[in-house]
Amino acid sequence: MSHFIDRFRKIKAMNEWLKSVRNAVKLKEWWAVLRVKLLGHYRYYGLNGNFVGMGRYYLRVLALVYKWINRRSQKRSYTRKGFAQYLGYYPIPKPRIYRNLYTLSPAK
Repeated sequence: MSHFIDRFRKIKAMNEWLKSVRNAVKLKEWWAVLRVKLLGHYRYYGLNGNFVGMGRYYLRVLALVYKWINRRSQKRSYTRKGFAQYLGYYPIPKPRIYRNLYTLSPAK
């Protein structure tokens, strides 16, 4: 249960951050910070057995990014297809296992 609560807190914090930067900073500037935030999250939580949870986090963050990008002005910035194309040009890191919990060695 604590994993669920922790993931909920992390998603809520990401939502607040995205809301705060959406108009304050240009997209390409906060996009680089988003990449670093996601990599940090994956490196901390990237233990074997947690890939499903990290995948859920990734999908929720994508939904939040799409939501806040489209709330930067009164007209919609991206369709789903346009957002997918943007992700093709400027990808964000996908979840990955960084540590083997049983041996505490780096995952391959």
